[in-house]
Amino acid sequence: MVSYRHIRPYLSEVERAMRTQLRREDERTYGMLPSFLSRGGKRIRPALTMLCCGAVGGYYTDAVEPSAILELFHNFTLVHDDIEDGAEFRRGEPALHVAHGIPIALNSGDALYTLLWKDLVNLNMEPSRLVKLQKLYAESFKRVVEGQGIELYWIKEGKFDISEKEYYEMIEGKTSALTGLSCELGAFLGNADKDLKKSLREYGELLGTAFQIQDDVLNVTGDFKTYKKEIGGDIREGKRTIMVVHCLKNASKADKKKLVSTLSSDTKTKDDIQAVIELFRKHGSIEHAQAKARLLAEEAKEHLEGLSPSKDKDTLLELGDYVVSRKS
Repeated sequence: MVSYRHIRPYLSEVERAMRTQLRREDERTYGMLPSFLSRGGKRIRPALTMLCCGAVGGYYTDAVEPSAILELFHNFTLVHDDIEDGAEFRRGEPALHVAHGIPIALNSGDALYTLLWKDLVNLNMEPSRLVKLQKLYAESFKRVVEGQGIELYWIKEGKFDISEKEYYEMIEGKTSALTGLSCELGAFLGNADKDLKKSLREYGELLGTAFQIQDDVLNVTGDFKTYKKEIGGDIREGKRTIMVVHCLKNASKADKKKLVSTLSSDTKTKDDIQAVIELFRKHGSIEHAQAKARLLAEEAKEHLEGLSPSKDKDTLLELGDYVVSRKS
């Protein structure tokens, strides 16, 4: 795990800001959200914002409230994604819709979304600068929803003829748009020039893609106690991960038929899920995914070359290694 020791107090401020906002709201609507947020998570997005802000000469304190808004959006997507995916667990505990029912979970996600926009329009910032900041959020939030929409479309239409390029386009919206925003947001708050903001955005997006591929890998190779999500959940949900794309490209006709049939089935047993994992192993799809993640992480680090030496830059480089070696 990467040490955030030098920014830990400011990450604690992000947690405090989120809890404070929720405590101010009606408990009947927002009451289950504090415990959901308290499950933790890596908080990699607020960390990226802090680190990028500091790396360009900005102040961590300026990143606290914008980071809290970003993390509220991320948690909103988790609530809705779990419903859309039929996921049973989130961070080692029952997903919100499992614990409270789909209607309450849906409304809780909506509540987070409205709350973060309320916070965003009320940030204490010069008006023209605030409008620029809001556009950064809005453009990235739109990309996240579109990425999720593409994945849901593939599943709804039973589409399996997906190229790696198409997979990357989907992930660059669903996952990487937020990590890219985290970094560009930090650069913006630290008043970085246009080129540096662009470089840090690219670092964040590549890091996010590597992070997602490693997550795909952990979903079939991880340990539940460490990973804290259902092992094989992506297979049960019929997701088109990079391993699925690779396996379908390289497997025999019989193995392709077996893979498509299992992923398309509405009822998958543990044996079915294990059989798919074995197909991934047989055709080198897990190793292929791991190699792609490492390559992307190395490419991401190259975009940090324009930064002056600092503890923040060192930590950003460490994150490039962490996202592809993590076990949770």
